[in-house]
Amino acid sequence: MKRRPSTLSRALVALVALTLVASGLGGELQAKKKPKKAEVSLPDQLQLAQSLMDAGRVGDSLAVINELLRQHPESAPIHALKGKLTFQAGKYAEAEEEFVRALELDPYMTDAHNYLGVTLAEQGRYAEAEEEYRLALEDAAYPTPELVYLNLGILYATQKRDTEAIATLRRAVEINPRFYKGHFELAAVLDRQGQVQEAAREYEVAAPAYASVGDFHYRLGFAYFRLGHVDKARDSLNRAIAVAPGSPSAAKSDELLRMIQN
Repeated sequence: MKRRPSTLSRALVALVALTLVASGLGGELQAKKKPKKAEVSLPDQLQLAQSLMDAGRVGDSLAVINELLRQHPESAPIHALKGKLTFQAGKYAEAEEEFVRALELDPYMTDAHNYLGVTLAEQGRYAEAEEEYRLALEDAAYPTPELVYLNLGILYATQKRDTEAIATLRRAVEINPRFYKGHFELAAVLDRQGQVQEAAREYEVAAPAYASVGDFHYRLGFAYFRLGHVDKARDSLNRAIAVAPGSPSAAKSDELLRMIQN
């Protein structure tokens, strides 16, 4: 006669079976679980906001920045980036507030000093702007001091402090000889001062960055005209008309070409 399994034996068998089933079910559930999304780091989110801003997607960039500020209200880089965005939108008072807040959180944020200077200059507060630029220039480790020298040079030029403007803009292009914006602004001040020969040379250096700018070609053509380089003047003036038809620079170029032909 066969022995019947004891109650304890049956319980153990059932427990083992239940464990195996649960183990299999757990594995199946685990397999079906969606993987967690990788968290995006703050620098990556800032880069996203910057990329959206550079692409002209101001609303999308602002949405990212505002969400970041909600999460990190004490982050100086986020306030500085919002300052840049609002500055580009022409909201200078709001931009100023953001840069000031960034500097309250991080007094050594040189970039914020530079941008705050530009923001103040746009509001006609030149003395305050100059002070911010000078604070930025105190940072010997700042990787692009030519940008600060450019802004300071433009500030001097705006105030008709041309001697200081020329010296400052020269410093900018000494630091970075391929800084085309610096060469152009230097040329403009030299041109205004009647230093036409040097102005023409600076315009020529700036040319790679201004191939599609009618006003640039007009300025260069006019400089050539005053230097007696008629053929070069004609080429530049025709180029101004070609790249910017119907613009004020095209109209001035056409008028000057008529004078050359006569």
